[in-house]
Amino acid sequence: MKVLPMILASMTTLAVVSGCSSPSKSPLKRFDSLSIQGTPKFEDQVEKALASLKAQSPAGYATVTNYVGIVRENKHSGMEVHHKPPVFLLNGNSAYYSISWCAGVIAHDSFHSKLYFDYKKQHPEARWVPKTVDRGEEAERACLQHQLAVLKDIAAPASEMDWCRQSVTNQYWLVKYRNRNW
Repeated sequence: MKVLPMILASMTTLAVVSGCSSPSKSPLKRFDSLSIQGTPKFEDQVEKALASLKAQSPAGYATVTNYVGIVRENKHSGMEVHHKPPVFLLNGNSAYYSISWCAGVIAHDSFHSKLYFDYKKQHPEARWVPKTVDRGEEAERACLQHQLAVLKDIAAPASEMDWCRQSVTNQYWLVKYRNRNW
């Protein structure tokens, strides 16, 4: 009855070779201290955006590396500050628009995380962080201001900087997370 184990081993090998299965999880893509999780195309785009930040916006890059641990491809974009390390979920519409836009969006959400952790540091006795600290209109204005500074640093197209400037008027933060397509 050694035939059954041989058949199973052959089927497993075939599945791995054909790409239907993998013998183990692939290692995380790393960029300095950050992990990037997604398709190879996503990982490449995020890596280019991070390289742009690192080379052209040291302050923006420092915020990203201090307040984000993982950039993960996702259906919706948003910052998950409660994870250890904090996770930035990034939608393909934002990631693939352009390298400069991808860099700006990463910088934007890293600033949400900074607002959250700065509050925790300034209020060590607080059991929770009020939502208005890192969410809502005031937080979005601060994050857009940071994003705009980063976009200027990396010489993003004027259209991207204009979009960033006018975004505060469309109240995008009021859209339910599950309905966001960016």
